[in-house]
Amino acid sequence: MEFILQSSGWGMMFGVPTAVVDQYIKLATPSQIKVLLYLLRHSCTVIQTEQIAHALSIGTELVEEAVLFWEQTGLFKAADAQTAPAVSSGSVPAPAAPEPAPVSAERMVPVASVQRSSSEVNLTPSEIANELQKNTGLMELFRMAEQLIGEPLTHMQQRVLLWQYEYLSIPGDIILTVLSYCYSIGKNSIGYEEKLMYSWWNQGLTTMQQINDAIVKDQTNRSYYGLVARTLDMNRPPTAKQREYFDRWQTLQLPIDLIRYAYEKTVEQTDKLSLPYMTKILETWSAAGYQTREDVDTNDRLEQNSDAIKARKNTASKKKKGEIPESPMADAYRSLIYNMDE
Repeated sequence: MEFILQSSGWGMMFGVPTAVVDQYIKLATPSQIKVLLYLLRHSCTVIQTEQIAHALSIGTELVEEAVLFWEQTGLFKAADAQTAPAVSSGSVPAPAAPEPAPVSAERMVPVASVQRSSSEVNLTPSEIANELQKNTGLMELFRMAEQLIGEPLTHMQQRVLLWQYEYLSIPGDIILTVLSYCYSIGKNSIGYEEKLMYSWWNQGLTTMQQINDAIVKDQTNRSYYGLVARTLDMNRPPTAKQREYFDRWQTLQLPIDLIRYAYEKTVEQTDKLSLPYMTKILETWSAAGYQTREDVDTNDRLEQNSDAIKARKNTASKKKKGEIPESPMADAYRSLIYNMDE
């Protein structure tokens, strides 16, 4: 297709650094491009973050991230309102295109002590662009991740994936597998994938088989957590401490109906949900081998009957020893006897 660009709006123009297209157009997200164009259009004018967000109909967080992204490229530097040069209210001068920041030709290597998160590794957009040019595997990882999440990667997301791929030496297919799993359970965040991946990596899970096994286990736990939370009439996801109790219950391998029964008895006794109290009940039932409510009720009846039998035996024993319990009318009878002469 051939076309000629014709526009009647060339009277008012502003410049765009060539490096934006040559180096960063593939890395920048749509919101970052929008913010850059808005900033270039209002060059040397004091602008508030909220003003940009309102003008572009995007969140202030995206504006701040975009400003940080372009600052790290070295294409421009945001100035303080006090130091920003004043401009007239007339036409806005076109800024001169600055030279792009020099990019190191050396390949990044893992540092001696592995960082605990991607936030501890400072990777500028220039460095990421340099890595993409040299590493087709990383480029493919970015492309597949964008297809998975359905939108271009932000600079922060790119840094997370590169940190895992380069610094932790995690294969791209494993990263994508974990990312896909996170999105499948509603955790639509690369930041969540980073925490989960780092946790498994710290446990020595480095092969695809180990990761798949970990996913199956996590799915089982999540399913159990959700089932127990619904059984306990909880209106929000369980906390980390509550999940610890749920894990203990899961090891007991008791039916969910017994967990519900223990919950009912707990509320009857304590008038609230008390997980420590429930745990004692469930551990007692598990040790006794109970599997149904009938097992619990039958044992309770036996214990009640046993207590009644013991009480009767104690009463009979006291009678044999002459320790017959005094009648409730004894005091009235004594009073009558003592006052007969009056």
